[in-house]
Amino acid sequence: MKRFYKELALTSLALAIAACSSSGPATGTAGSGSMTDMKLNSIDNADAEIADKIDFTLEILHVNDVHSYIDANKVSLKTPAGLVRVKVGGPEAIKSVIEERRKANPDVLVISAGDQITGNASNYDNFHGEADAALHGMYKTDFYVYGNHEFDHGGKGLRTYVDFMKKLSPQSVLLNSDMTVGPDSPLNGENGVTEAFREIQGHTVAFYGVTTGKKITHSSSPDPDMKFAETVPLINEMTAKHNDVAKIHVLVTHQGVIADRTNAALLNDVDIIVGGDSHSLCGDFSKYGFKGECTYPMTRTNATGHKICVVQANEYGKIIGDLKVSFDKDGHVLKCEGTPYMPLWTDSAQLKGVPKSPEGKKIAEAEIKGLIDQPDSPFIEARPNDTATKALQPYRDAIKAKFTTLGQAVQDTCTTRYPTDECVIKNAQSPFGSETCKVFSKVFLDELGGDIYLGNSGMFRVDMEEGDFTDGDLLAIIPFSNELKEVKLTGKEFVDVLNQVIRYINADVAARDGGTPCGWGFTYAMKMSGDTPVTEVMFTDASGKSQPINLKKTYRVLTTDYVLRGKDGFALLKKKKAGPVKGIDAPVVKEYLRKHGSFPELSAEELKTITSFTE
Repeated sequence: MKRFYKELALTSLALAIAACSSSGPATGTAGSGSMTDMKLNSIDNADAEIADKIDFTLEILHVNDVHSYIDANKVSLKTPAGLVRVKVGGPEAIKSVIEERRKANPDVLVISAGDQITGNASNYDNFHGEADAALHGMYKTDFYVYGNHEFDHGGKGLRTYVDFMKKLSPQSVLLNSDMTVGPDSPLNGENGVTEAFREIQGHTVAFYGVTTGKKITHSSSPDPDMKFAETVPLINEMTAKHNDVAKIHVLVTHQGVIADRTNAALLNDVDIIVGGDSHSLCGDFSKYGFKGECTYPMTRTNATGHKICVVQANEYGKIIGDLKVSFDKDGHVLKCEGTPYMPLWTDSAQLKGVPKSPEGKKIAEAEIKGLIDQPDSPFIEARPNDTATKALQPYRDAIKAKFTTLGQAVQDTCTTRYPTDECVIKNAQSPFGSETCKVFSKVFLDELGGDIYLGNSGMFRVDMEEGDFTDGDLLAIIPFSNELKEVKLTGKEFVDVLNQVIRYINADVAARDGGTPCGWGFTYAMKMSGDTPVTEVMFTDASGKSQPINLKKTYRVLTTDYVLRGKDGFALLKKKKAGPVKGIDAPVVKEYLRKHGSFPELSAEELKTITSFTE
């Protein structure tokens, strides 16, 4: 039976727009009046016709796909002086934004749209979700949903995380409308709520949450008794049932921006979709070198002809989305607006390709401040936050105590997962496959032997930056402790596997963040359609000589236990018998660095797995 969960909000305080107001939107002012304050407290003025109809404005701050990152990340931004590498986001910066918005609007909501855990193994492998729960306790997150990676360790792993959330972030409500478990599941009785209701300014707002069942089944490790309902009919049924209780319906999803946009047109009553999974960069970042996947916010029309707002906030805590939705007295959306804020830590700025010097640092910092000061930019000044630092310091200290420098990364490498992805570290397109995969694949073969290393791009999570390479860097790139095994494949079988995987990811956009084959000892040409999307498969031998793969020859192929289970479209490999475990990925890399001191430096051609890509 569906459970009905209802919360009473705190007593309503002054909001940006009072109920039944005849004036345009406005917000209170907090802070010192800096550019950051002004941006965080600004809303575009609605035109007079819409302003007269506004009855209520709902504000939502949201993150997604944080993946156990509890520190700031880095990006490379294009500036007039050149490419500048700078730290972005992180808990301190996001907490400061949350505090600022709560001063201006005490009823602002904070939502996490899944994949909060796993990814950064230096955190997750040590604390199994405890540090991530502490982060949400510090944010005072209102609602969260399951992501596909929450299922990486089955029901037991999920229950561990849920228990940490109940203990350390007790105000957070787990929304789970679509996933059910059997009576013997570790999650039985602790599987979230199918719907939640929040009273805000006299308006009842309904919240629902769904994840991506198909992806979880194909790419994660759910328990056999976990069942996933289809999103559109389920949510349409639920909103119809609750229309007498709530006029406004918010759906939190972990299904990817394309699925969210598609479903938006099929949902009858949903007004807002807050999404995750595809790590989509939404907003206008083009002038800074990033190719955004979507506008922020996206406005669509739902199945009953009313506006619906759709948002997503990138990844790893780099961005916090600030969505503001205005409604009329009947609960229909009048306007979707807001900003995906990317906080920049100015004092971390460094010009790429320029030797470190006081003058160079001064130039880099000035360039970052210039970006922040542009009134239409999504950048704000990142601010320290004592609350965030205090909450996370015990975890950071424990992780740092385990860090050792393993060796040197001799070049920046992109960790893109599909040829249309942008490379963050180089701020450029990278249509040739994951460069980081190529470097690590060579290491695996050099250490363990074999003719070919065949991997999936999703095994490698973040870019590799030139310089000292630590345990923490290693676990950020390969966090899953994959077993490495050898399987024998003929050239024809190998080509069949490549074609099967590319057909799989071409048919399902959500699969593109993990399945694209990458590795060492082979290259291929790829297109986005057709029964044989892979052509020109070449084999490269140990001497570096490349020639067309011999369809009749048998090759020793090193790969992972994950791929051998047929995950991410590698279904043909489930039928192949593999040899014993030859090593675990991270320890193999550590041993290589112990012997050699650094990763191998590869040429531009050697960094390519995909030699050409046709859209």
